[in-house]
Amino acid sequence: MKRFIAFVTFLIFPISLFSDAPPPWWEAETKMEAGGKLDLSKKEWFARAQQLTEGEQITLTSSYSPNGRMIVRREARARSRSPQSMIVWILDDDGDMDPNNPQGDKDSDCYIADYGGDGLADRMVDYIDADGDQVADEMEIRYFEKGELRRAWFGHDLDGDGSMWDATDYEYHGDFFRCDPYGDNEIYMNKYHPQKDAWLPISECPFSFYDSDGDGQSEIVTRFSAAPLDFSAAADPDYANSQARYQGEFDPAMEQMGVVNVRYSFDIDGLSSQENPLHYEMGFNMTGKLPYRFAGMKRYQSLRRAPKTSVCIPHGLARYVSETYPAEQTGFTWREFEDASIQIGHPSHPEYDRRWEGVFWTWNRRIMHNTGGPVQEWNSRREFMPSPSTRREIYYSPVDRRLHLKSAVEGWLRVGYIDEEKAWGEIRMFDADADGYFDRWEYYQKGEDAPYRIAIAPQAQNRDFADDWAAMQAFYVQQALPEAIRINQRLIGEIERLGGDWAPELPAFLANALRQNISPDERRYILDLIREFRYRHFLTEARKRSQRRLAEDQKPDTRSDTALREKSETVWSEAAAFSRLDAAYNLGDYDTAAALIREYSRFNKP
Repeated sequence: MKRFIAFVTFLIFPISLFSDAPPPWWEAETKMEAGGKLDLSKKEWFARAQQLTEGEQITLTSSYSPNGRMIVRREARARSRSPQSMIVWILDDDGDMDPNNPQGDKDSDCYIADYGGDGLADRMVDYIDADGDQVADEMEIRYFEKGELRRAWFGHDLDGDGSMWDATDYEYHGDFFRCDPYGDNEIYMNKYHPQKDAWLPISECPFSFYDSDGDGQSEIVTRFSAAPLDFSAAADPDYANSQARYQGEFDPAMEQMGVVNVRYSFDIDGLSSQENPLHYEMGFNMTGKLPYRFAGMKRYQSLRRAPKTSVCIPHGLARYVSETYPAEQTGFTWREFEDASIQIGHPSHPEYDRRWEGVFWTWNRRIMHNTGGPVQEWNSRREFMPSPSTRREIYYSPVDRRLHLKSAVEGWLRVGYIDEEKAWGEIRMFDADADGYFDRWEYYQKGEDAPYRIAIAPQAQNRDFADDWAAMQAFYVQQALPEAIRINQRLIGEIERLGGDWAPELPAFLANALRQNISPDERRYILDLIREFRYRHFLTEARKRSQRRLAEDQKPDTRSDTALREKSETVWSEAAAFSRLDAAYNLGDYDTAAALIREYSRFNKP
């Protein structure tokens, strides 16, 4: 509470009035030396701390204040790293520690860990209760190297649940699923400038999560990758995610930081919930060089240990910048289904590949720097736009009944690793006439060099949504997706009615996938694959039979035989119908295709 009162005092009175006032005891205790070094061996209690065994602790009073309670204890490390124990120094910043049962809390106390007890700080975890309600509002984890401060993770709780970082051994354990990517929240990293005793943006700055429907879950997430504007994409293609960079020594190039990559992801089908967390389907990945200068990015917090001003774009501004970012290139990803070759999903569905970070780009084919990882390669549709843009625009194609990135010139979807099946095929998309819309689709089967089907639709009636996410989502969920499922089922049913060689047994992996607990969007993807399988086999068998009949019908003159004339016309009409059928199918007019298959079945009974 005392720490909160100090904060209120700074709000009421000009800071300049207190410029000569001594710092609070907790800040004086943890003051770093020049260059950001924190040497615990100089503390009068350190020799005693070294003698402690695991589980033992001593209670201390700060020499700066008679009310400054502290604990020093030795703890075993949870992770199997050497050395196996650490000295932990706990400072009761807000003065609420029970003298009869001294323990640290997680609303306003600070924890400093010395791995191995060599006297040099390794980590600092600081909780900040800015409004005095005994629930932390901010949290930071500082990382030292040989006692010298290098960087920090910051967390800001925006939805009031008090959840931010779940630390192990007083550091981020690497699994943010256990932290708080749910609801409204943000985290960000800063690099320490030892000469200026200041924070600078670096790496993931920020990850901003948005609960757009008030259910306590996140439906939108954006991530900014901060790196020097002159970094080398060739030498450091993933600079912002390189521990050697953010944990290494300070580089003068870091004084000119920029946003070099933005990842912006959405839950389009609206299924994100406690049962299905982080249900993102759609994501943009953008590269560029935007200087890291934003209104409100300097965040002064009087309850923070120096440096007190961290740097991060405001939560409310991050989405706007994501939608107007001056991208040099843009990648678009739609997660169609899981990738059985990896298990990177939420602990409740580890095989389901739903990441807390949103939807990733890839490190194959079209390389975009600072993309990060882990990456789902299979059953994720990729679309690439090589030209500069300041808007993220989406359109709907009636040909494949999907949402696409406007002005993408190419795309691909690697199909496979569904259930036990490995690689199965690929779909490629191209904007052949450079009008901003895909007009060519190529379908490949595993083991075949040439596409088995090419769909060309230069005059398709595409529907533009620009960046109207609400209208796009409503249309896709309420109209496009149910219609795609309906017509898939109709066309599949018409073929299966024929049976026999027209409709061979369905591959087990597709049948098994339909029995899973999957979303309508995922079900539609599996039905798409079943429809393709069914249609290819139907058309192959039907044309084979038709060609045989045509060969049998090669009579030079049928004028004298009415039956032969009728048969000749019937055989040719059937052959011509297959071309009309294929044309309708390639344009995505599956109702017409289904009707033609129904007509064919009248003369070719199962």
